[in-house]
Amino acid sequence: MNSIYDRCSIRKFKQESLKKSEIDKILRAAFCAPSAKNAQPWFFIVTEDKEKLKELSEFSPYAKLLADAALGIVVCADTDCNPSLDYCQQDCAAATQNMLIEAKELNIGSCWLGGYPNEDRVQTLKMYFKLPQNIVPLWMVAFGYPDQKQEPKDKFKESKIRYE
Repeated sequence: MNSIYDRCSIRKFKQESLKKSEIDKILRAAFCAPSAKNAQPWFFIVTEDKEKLKELSEFSPYAKLLADAALGIVVCADTDCNPSLDYCQQDCAAATQNMLIEAKELNIGSCWLGGYPNEDRVQTLKMYFKLPQNIVPLWMVAFGYPDQKQEPKDKFKESKIRYE
């Protein structure tokens, strides 16, 4: 549970590539996520290309950190697997959380960069990668070896729980 409790967003990365074995573990963790009817509607676009990461850092005003990341993963929904984008979003969020936790387990920093439901951001990613109609880019995740010390916050709030 330490990787769950200690995980936090990292926005500064060392200029060092991730190992192929680490990338594989992060992606494998995503595929372990639950999904409605086991449809597994996720589709991932992985890029380590520094020029592409720099260009992609413009997809959102909050994505500037991508320019210095070692790796970016676009998390997409494949509506051919499940036509309900709402369920796809839930399934892809679970897969994303698994990637964040596995990255922490590997001492790799990460930051989830929102896209959906902001149509401008979704369309920017869709056009950049020339995606077919059924592949909907939801968000990106930046990964890299941390170049900052970030202390995790205790986010537990008893007031947000109701027992019956």
